[in-house]
Amino acid sequence: MDFFLAVAMLLSLTAVFAVVNERYLRLEPSIGLMLLAILTTFALAALKLAGGYDALSGVQALVQELDLSEVLLNGVLCFMLFAGSTGVKFELLRENEWAILSLAIGSTIIACGIVGALLSWGLGLLGIELPLVYAFVFGALISPTDPIAALAILKPVGLPKRLEAIINGESLFNDGVGVVLFTLALTQVQGAGQETSPVSLFLREVLGGVGLGLLAGFATHYLLLRTKDFGNQLLATLATVSLGYSVALQIDVSGPIAVVVAGLLVGNVTAPRLTPEVHEPLRVFWSGIDDVLNSLLFVMIGLLVVTVHDLDQASLIKLLPITILVCLIARAISVYVPIAVLNRTPELDADAVGLTKLLTWGGLRGGLALALALSLPDSAQKPLIINMTFAAVAFSVLVQGSTISKLFQPSYLKTLLKPDRP
Repeated sequence: MDFFLAVAMLLSLTAVFAVVNERYLRLEPSIGLMLLAILTTFALAALKLAGGYDALSGVQALVQELDLSEVLLNGVLCFMLFAGSTGVKFELLRENEWAILSLAIGSTIIACGIVGALLSWGLGLLGIELPLVYAFVFGALISPTDPIAALAILKPVGLPKRLEAIINGESLFNDGVGVVLFTLALTQVQGAGQETSPVSLFLREVLGGVGLGLLAGFATHYLLLRTKDFGNQLLATLATVSLGYSVALQIDVSGPIAVVVAGLLVGNVTAPRLTPEVHEPLRVFWSGIDDVLNSLLFVMIGLLVVTVHDLDQASLIKLLPITILVCLIARAISVYVPIAVLNRTPELDADAVGLTKLLTWGGLRGGLALALALSLPDSAQKPLIINMTFAAVAFSVLVQGSTISKLFQPSYLKTLLKPDRP
């Protein structure tokens, strides 16, 4: 199967699933699309086992040709992050800067450490060997929350603006932090990069990403204000995202952070200076790109069940529940700690327990985690990590995502942050 046919098939499947979900299931699109893709894959597997037509091999060929780790990490992710960040307002970020930074950086690092330590210890008690360094690799890839899934599912719940800004800001920036932590953990596994300290590598990735994002954002600002042609402006924004992310990969700084910073600059500095006749078509284009890529991503995640490696049933029964439980525990602790600390300062006045519950259950994982897991070099631990990652992602989207609106009512959400203290 060639790449063009694979893309055409993915688009066709996504279109069919989207209409079926809208007409019959009526679930939030991310949940419905992923569920339909998983059910389709299981149905094809059952048909094959029953001796019927082997259509499952076609799904396997589709997934292999598209290669989620390559497509997402070096393609889709940068456009989705740019589209999401252009709609985030500086004012709300400034009002909640310490909460966002604490959650995006502090919580991600804490969660990575807790997941690694708990998982290595817990699986060891169950007789499943996962070396501590590989447990930290899994902790790094599973700790960031997915900005697309989180906001798409939480928005209809009726989030107050300030709470939405905190969740949006955290999920946009912790992707970059998670990728940096994953890179650092992977260098320890491979025994490379020992000549540079992990702290230096972390600072280079983060600060370098911010610097590159500022450069790309101002360059785009200059171009957009000097043309009134929609096609030229479209080319400028597409070039900014693709070239900025590519340069970040070449110079070893964080591409996700660079793209988010560039998007924030374009959305807050450039967009207000554009006339409505020019700005509105650009906004509609990027909104459409965001919706389409989001839909394609969750269908791909559902189809990825065919790539999950076979493990014996006894191992899976023990492995999957403890993975999900550890991820939830780590998320709760990593969120509560910075919230409790900030509550002792003028920066935040919140119901720490209630906000922790929301951010824990609303901390959904998505395509980034799976892409990172699939990008791991071949090893005895890779099948184990892929199974754990798929379990955590599927649980967060299908179970947490489908129940969050029932667990958190708008009247309750309004009590989590007190508006009288900035």
